[in-house]
Amino acid sequence: MPVKIFHRLGLKIVSVVLAALLWLLVSGEQTVERALRIPLEYTNLPPQLELVGDPPTVVDVRVRGSSGTLSRIAAGELVAVLDVRAAREGQRLFHLTNTEVRAPFGVEVVQVTPSNISMLFERSESKTVPIVPEVEGQPASGFAVGQVTSEPPTVVIVGPGSALKTLSHATTEAVTVTGARKTIVESVTVGVTDPSVRLREPQIARVSVAIAPAK
Repeated sequence: MPVKIFHRLGLKIVSVVLAALLWLLVSGEQTVERALRIPLEYTNLPPQLELVGDPPTVVDVRVRGSSGTLSRIAAGELVAVLDVRAAREGQRLFHLTNTEVRAPFGVEVVQVTPSNISMLFERSESKTVPIVPEVEGQPASGFAVGQVTSEPPTVVIVGPGSALKTLSHATTEAVTVTGARKTIVESVTVGVTDPSVRLREPQIARVSVAIAPAK
């Protein structure tokens, strides 16, 4: 009975040679450092709070590894993720350390800048506001725009309390009346112009723009 050590001997020899070549290739590369700018993500934001203002969306890092490994880093492989589950109302300061950076195998994160992130949190509130449809263009000569209505007439907006105080209405995609001679009815998307607030749920409104002979 043949000795099993010689079973598929050729494949085993090839595997050993390839492994040796790979080791020589990696061990022959220099260890270098490189500065990179990477995305910063926020996770575990308490549902009752809103992040206010413009917190940073990128940070600078210094990473260390073989020159070959660092040259092969693809977009999205290095990401800083800051856990804000401990956030409370007001101005808060969070530490951003090397451990908050997700890095591929063989890449060591040496430094993160900035090392502290200051953020403002407000309590999340809601407000019901009227929908004011956007109408653009002019009807045909001798005609005029009459009553403009929306169904539903209102929508619920969610966001920081300070932003909701100054928000008076929601708007819609523009309904064009250029050259119109009769009432126009369209289904359009409802939205808000302030990026710090949002609709509680996506909303489509049925907008009616009355067109009648000018008096």
